[in-house]
Amino acid sequence: MTHLKDSPEHERLHREEIYAKKELALLQYRLQNLPHESRARMQGRAAQELVEDTMVIDTPHGPLSVVLLGSSGGRAMTMLTRQPATIAWIDAFQPNSVFWDVGANIGVYTLYAALRGDTSVVAFEPAAVNYFLLAANCEANKFDSRVQCLLVGLGRERSIARLEVSQFAAGKSFSFLGKEQPYQGRQAALVLSMDQLIEDYGMACPNYIKIDVPGISEDVINGGERMLRRPELREIHIELTTSKGGQRIADTLGRYGFVVAARNEHGGSGDVTFVRQT
Repeated sequence: MTHLKDSPEHERLHREEIYAKKELALLQYRLQNLPHESRARMQGRAAQELVEDTMVIDTPHGPLSVVLLGSSGGRAMTMLTRQPATIAWIDAFQPNSVFWDVGANIGVYTLYAALRGDTSVVAFEPAAVNYFLLAANCEANKFDSRVQCLLVGLGRERSIARLEVSQFAAGKSFSFLGKEQPYQGRQAALVLSMDQLIEDYGMACPNYIKIDVPGISEDVINGGERMLRRPELREIHIELTTSKGGQRIADTLGRYGFVVAARNEHGGSGDVTFVRQT
């Protein structure tokens, strides 16, 4: 039996990998030895080419362009099928609404909401590598006037937190530290509460909020106690587990007049939509 690692195909791929690494090292060497102005021009040109290297996804509202880096292509291709309930929820927004996307990652739901054309979107993403893609995707789709991208995490109060994140794993999901896990990189991140964003920074109260930040969702909710009382906030779409923490979140939202309108299970958790009772 011929093993893959001993096959001619494997040897060819190995030679190509070595050649590519040498070419990359040579390119980096030449770039570093260019005059400053020439190096800046080349770096700017490379960034522009990166933004122009996009995948186009057809949606019910029209095409969306997604910058290809890391696993962003996989997220883009499953945009309409991975969590169809979230897509349907966004489709049902009332016109001229404000939507907060908490834990936006590279922005697939931010982009989909912005594509409506009648929705103002604020996207929160604390991981620098994903924030770059989030902002680049908005630029590639010319959504600058429809979307505000903030390099901020949301929580119970203002703080500086440590995010477990690799800047070499674009499009991945990351988390704030709370458990001992294998080292993959650390990043400091500014954390603000929803109440602070509205009261201290003058942001418009959202009509719709999507919260997809496993492990800290309860802190996010508790950081918006005054906002939760405001009638402008109509619906909250949040990923919940069946844990005690998930039940506490449901109980908290219930105290502010929100009831469960829909629940869609996937992968051991569920996307739950809470609607304000009138």
